[in-house]
Amino acid sequence: MNFSHSFFVKPAAHEVVETTVALSADQRPALVGTVLGTDGKTVPGALVTVYCADAPERPVGALYSDEQGQFAFGPLEPGRLYHIKVFKLSDNIRALE
Repeated sequence: MNFSHSFFVKPAAHEVVETTVALSADQRPALVGTVLGTDGKTVPGALVTVYCADAPERPVGALYSDEQGQFAFGPLEPGRLYHIKVFKLSDNIRALE
């Protein structure tokens, strides 16, 4: 089961805001995973883009995999088909002069 909570905060200059968050049950699904390279090693900094399959020109959101190649995205809409694209720049980058 997934859990969630949402709130707004507008801190003033030099203010530290302290809060306690109580999570509630949430039926919406989430996507979590790990990006692996062709060598089987985790890939940090890979771009993971989420699209609705029926609107492939409009991304729902995007994020980068962390230092362990892991990513998490959500919440998603139950029963909706998503298209996930993962992209990683090569280390062979040429600066334009």
